[in-house]
Amino acid sequence: MTDLAAVHRDHWGRVVAATVGTAGDLDTAEDCAQRAFEKALETWRPGEEPRNPVGWLVRTARNHAVDLHRRAGTFRDREPELVLREADRRADDPAARWNDDLLRLVFTCCHPALPEADRVLLTLRVVCGLPTPTAAGLLLLRPATAAARLTRAKRKIADAGIRYAVPGADDLPDRLAAVLEVIHLVATAAHDRPPSPETDALEAASRSLATSLAEILPEESAVLGLLGLVLFTQARTAARRAPDIVLLDGQDRGAWDPQMVAAGRAATTRAIEGALARGERVGRYALQAAIAGVHLEAASVETTDWPALVRLYDRLLEVWPTPVVRLNRAVALSYVDGAEAALAEVEGVADEPSLREYAYLPAVRARLLAELGRTGEAAAAYRRAIAVAGDDAQRRFLKTRLADLRSG
Repeated sequence: MTDLAAVHRDHWGRVVAATVGTAGDLDTAEDCAQRAFEKALETWRPGEEPRNPVGWLVRTARNHAVDLHRRAGTFRDREPELVLREADRRADDPAARWNDDLLRLVFTCCHPALPEADRVLLTLRVVCGLPTPTAAGLLLLRPATAAARLTRAKRKIADAGIRYAVPGADDLPDRLAAVLEVIHLVATAAHDRPPSPETDALEAASRSLATSLAEILPEESAVLGLLGLVLFTQARTAARRAPDIVLLDGQDRGAWDPQMVAAGRAATTRAIEGALARGERVGRYALQAAIAGVHLEAASVETTDWPALVRLYDRLLEVWPTPVVRLNRAVALSYVDGAEAALAEVEGVADEPSLREYAYLPAVRARLLAELGRTGEAAAAYRRAIAVAGDDAQRRFLKTRLADLRSG
């Protein structure tokens, strides 16, 4: 029996993407996709569902788009264009690999003419299929604000004549960087959220998009690095997820997905070796993946190669010098040079504006202070972390750490 909710969660973006060419714009494509899912809900009977549910939904959505054009009297004007689009879709030559509808939609939603925040919002809503209020919550926006920004972004795509296409070779590097950043943000949002169907959809979307990009651009180190990072991160999902947060040192490493680990290792190795072979600097995604890989190769926190991690963070700081990277390096340093040396590094980023509401900063500071026996300061740092924590699971975890500190 087909689970229509799961099909919606996993394939909404593909149905919308496959309908855009026929519909003519994003709003109409979304409306047609929604109508297709509604019709499926009305007509699919247990045991009688179509063998290819996504194909059925795409055909239904496109037929609805054609009906809309006929009613509006625009079908005759658009018929030659629609025929050409379908011919392109069936083209059997090397260029046909660019005709992945979902990727074309992603490149459109991530167009540099749009502000970065709008690119992420469009991808979450249009590609991942998240309801506008949910997407708004991920970006700390009011639903009405998010809806207005979505409308503005779609209007800009239409008014500027932005094509639903993968860019050419000259424009690809800049456009690709924007796409990778959005996929990374989607993957990060999934990692940071508590378990839910929306979280599952975010994970599936980021993994699918990264995998598709790697199939189309198999020599791009940045793409392979991002794929490795996504796979390594999601390999730990089952072990990390619980009613409350399970940090790396408490996870059942036997629950890590071995297939994702192996695929992540292969992608990361190709990314690093490819960059070095071409005399290029290894990029941020490949280095982040390498860092995740060191953790995944270790049998325990105690046997982790922490000096290697410090060296990798040093390399990462060269290409991506952010306060969060410096904070993460400080954590690795604590296992090499001790809590006092690490605390000095943490204090060096404590006043960074971007970390002001970042609960991980006071939480790390609290752990280091506790190790140094500065219990009162540690308790104050934990209370600060609790005050800025992003969700209930984080707050429960931090309150437990604070309670353990007091009882100790």
